[in-house]
Amino acid sequence: MYVKTQVATENQIVRLFEENGCRNVVSKSTQRLPVMSKFSPVQVQTSDSYLYKRDSFFRDEANTAMVFYVPEGQDIAVSHALHAINGLKDTVAGTDGTASFPWGAPIVCIVFAVICLAFVKNKLTFGAAAFFLVCFSFSRPLFTTSAAVCLAMFGFFMFQKVWGRRQFSSGITSPLFVLSLLVPVVLLFLSSPLSALFYTLSLLAAFSAILLVDILKSVLEERHGERSFKPVLIRSARFIPLVERKDITLIFLVILSMAAISALYFAGNAFHSVSVDVSQPALPAPGIGKSSLPDLDDFMNWSWNTVTFPYRRLTDASAEIPVDGDSVVVPVYEDVGGHIVQKSQTAVVFNNNFRTDVFDSVKELSYPALEKMMLKQGRDTRYSYTRGRAAAAEKLGAVLLILFMSIPAGIVLYFVFIKRGYGISF
Repeated sequence: MYVKTQVATENQIVRLFEENGCRNVVSKSTQRLPVMSKFSPVQVQTSDSYLYKRDSFFRDEANTAMVFYVPEGQDIAVSHALHAINGLKDTVAGTDGTASFPWGAPIVCIVFAVICLAFVKNKLTFGAAAFFLVCFSFSRPLFTTSAAVCLAMFGFFMFQKVWGRRQFSSGITSPLFVLSLLVPVVLLFLSSPLSALFYTLSLLAAFSAILLVDILKSVLEERHGERSFKPVLIRSARFIPLVERKDITLIFLVILSMAAISALYFAGNAFHSVSVDVSQPALPAPGIGKSSLPDLDDFMNWSWNTVTFPYRRLTDASAEIPVDGDSVVVPVYEDVGGHIVQKSQTAVVFNNNFRTDVFDSVKELSYPALEKMMLKQGRDTRYSYTRGRAAAAEKLGAVLLILFMSIPAGIVLYFVFIKRGYGISF
């Protein structure tokens, strides 16, 4: 939240936050030393110190507004606080955007799921699987994940054809299942490992739901079995064509769904590139590319110099950029056979263990530290000033959407042209 005021102080604004129910607000006045050396708790900071650079997070780019960070999940409290702050004389407050839930891509997934239900014979099996895939598209409403969900639903459309038949295991070894269900894991991982993880979990949930439905059907048949005759599927899974002539229409609908998701993606990027509110100040935000604000790398470098300060000569450079393997070695003296012997002992090493210890200490800080917020944004996140509604950019979004669309397109080309050339046509 940004606040432009001529009359209120930062402490007064923070008090209004507290009075209106906002908790753990990150502000400039609440910041302390995130890392200290027990041997030298007081150290002189140079003008380019991280402690001074981080103050940039608490003002806009033009230095005309104070900036505060309110943890998520406090929407009602934020609304009340905004009303109270804007009620002050000569004061204007606002948030960094009013972005709404991106309904477009998940709705495409719902529409495609309904269309698939109209095509499938085993509607209960497909519906159980599609339910968790659609939930995934809403829980992580990105364009790439929605494209993966559409492709996965086509995979389960083929899956329900062979489910419950003899030689089921040989039926699911088809490359079509790999293309529609497993390849999206790799593609999503290129954009976001977290998306790939949640997609995998949604697949496991879908398969579990199918098993549960099958078990429940068996239990109900045993309890309420009125007929002594139970029909059995004659053809085994290996003799069931996964893609039939009538299924080409559905594959084209997969492509159409992905085209709609891609159109929403490019339309959204075009909208966000032109809809910049010039009246809103440029505020700190995660960004891609060169960083104009300090990040966790700068914090880690400062932490190293702070911890190693007591071991350095006063004539040494006041700050340095450490590299992995840098260490501080101090002399220690021992009594060996009546003689004082000098030995070397490593006091601290700049490595993953050092970084983990620093981040763990940040997580345990008792005040709303800026470093805690930065950790939640991700260790590799860079920051810069942005203006207007900042849309979260998907890494390789356009490339991945094209790749997703090429999979069903390749399936169509294979069955219509290549298989037809071998005498197997629709």
